[in-house]
Amino acid sequence: MMTGALIGLVFGSFVTMLSYRLPRNMSTISPSSHCPKCKANLKPIDLIPVFSWVFSGGKCRYCHNPISVRYPIIEIVTAVLCAIAFVITGFSFSLVLALMIIVAGVTAATIRLEKWRKK
Repeated sequence: MMTGALIGLVFGSFVTMLSYRLPRNMSTISPSSHCPKCKANLKPIDLIPVFSWVFSGGKCRYCHNPISVRYPIIEIVTAVLCAIAFVITGFSFSLVLALMIIVAGVTAATIRLEKWRKK
């Protein structure tokens, strides 16, 4: 279960990137992760899912502007779903399919919720 949650945190970080960049027609490859306010390139220590947000007090280490709580929430939701998938399927081909569905589903739901919220 712990393995599934850790994998889910990593995938959750990926989902936050996708859900931010895709609706804005930004590349998912470059530029590297950066603060949307000050544009500072984030270092690996800034990219640890959930923990970086908590340790930084929910603020950018460089400009101290707030970082939305959406990031750790998405990472936690994805981690929980991945842990559940791991418990149900174990290490199997079904797990790979479940993880792909979870990543796609959480990304789509996040994008949809943001568009709905802006109306």
